[in-house]
Amino acid sequence: MKNTLATQAQRFLPLLLLTGVLVLISLVLGSMAQDLPLPYVILMLGVVLVWMVYSLFGGINLHGSLILLSLSFIKPLMPVFFLILLLFIFLIFAELYQKQKLELKIPYPLALTFILGFGIYSAIRIQDPLGYTMFFTTVIVPVLVLILCQNARLSDQSLLIWMRAIVAVASFVGAYGIVIAIQNPFERLGSFWFTAMTINGFYTMAFFFALTLLFRSQTQLTKAVYAIAALLILFGMLYTYTRMAILAVAFGVFLFMIKIRSMRYLGILFIGLLPLVIPSSMISRIELGFNNDVSLLIRGIAWYLAALQIFQNPFTGIGFGVWTQWYPTVIPIRYLYAQHPHNLYLNLMVEMGVIAAFAYLFVIFATIRRYYKTRVTQNPDILHYGMWVSLMAIMFACITDVFIQLHMVSILFWLSLGIVLSLSKESNK
Repeated sequence: MKNTLATQAQRFLPLLLLTGVLVLISLVLGSMAQDLPLPYVILMLGVVLVWMVYSLFGGINLHGSLILLSLSFIKPLMPVFFLILLLFIFLIFAELYQKQKLELKIPYPLALTFILGFGIYSAIRIQDPLGYTMFFTTVIVPVLVLILCQNARLSDQSLLIWMRAIVAVASFVGAYGIVIAIQNPFERLGSFWFTAMTINGFYTMAFFFALTLLFRSQTQLTKAVYAIAALLILFGMLYTYTRMAILAVAFGVFLFMIKIRSMRYLGILFIGLLPLVIPSSMISRIELGFNNDVSLLIRGIAWYLAALQIFQNPFTGIGFGVWTQWYPTVIPIRYLYAQHPHNLYLNLMVEMGVIAAFAYLFVIFATIRRYYKTRVTQNPDILHYGMWVSLMAIMFACITDVFIQLHMVSILFWLSLGIVLSLSKESNK
């Protein structure tokens, strides 16, 4: 009798928690809706309705929510970001409830403990509202997403759905970005996004998703569709006039050239023709970079000051968002202002300290390495190699930026990494 009651309690406890989280999501959504313009409220309600209808057929799980999550990248609103975090919590309980045995699996427990511990300590010293966003993107997103993906039921089909959905959204966003860039040739615009720099993290991964699906297609029609999608995304990226995005694309194309023989000729052709399609405004900016571009000077100063901060605060860092308040006191010249050190690896050590930064990077590169050994080298499907290239390309781009610490790009990166982690786990079994 006691065993029966215990079993029932184990089954109903996740259901109660699930209901509680759903109520919390409803309350937060209602609160956010009061501060948003009516079109955005309608958009959010429409997306939620689509997810509910889709879940009726696919079930309430991460696999069935991937398309919903991809739609959030059309217009990355901050309220939507926090709503997604609540959705992740809801999905964790939903996945646990559907298991035959109640068991919560936590990947990299020691590394995540370091990230949480040092991250919370860094959050205590936040002096700027931006710091709270960085805390959630750097600490909460990785922890929630990895736990969710470790306990979710995912497959190669999940990865395929995710990549297709992201390519569809990125193509639409890129097409609009091209239109407004042509209308405003000397402005750096980010399509529906707020800044051109932020959207390039999204474009970088989406471009290699499109390229992967292009090489994986079996018919000429689908090849043409994904080729057009890749071009829309690439041109959307080019019209943001960001040099590091072009270098990240070149790095990823080089990785594809190593794997695919036919890609070697296409890669050489791509590199040769690239100067012909780069907008004149971007060519001027590239030429300026070799003469007197202020952005290069800003990065040099920021890297030097970041190294000094790491030396002075090696174990705990200075806290999230503290840099934005401290930097102007050292460099009071406005046009030399840097919102962050313009380098993910340095920024992690500046904000959380060396130990947490190493734990953070260990989780990323250990997962990528494990995925490469268990899936990429053991499976001839180009799908896995393409995902691996996209992850490597975004980490390469982070040499001069903090893409995966930005609120919606962090969702894209960590969810992609989480799916990779789950597929690596299944491969080991």
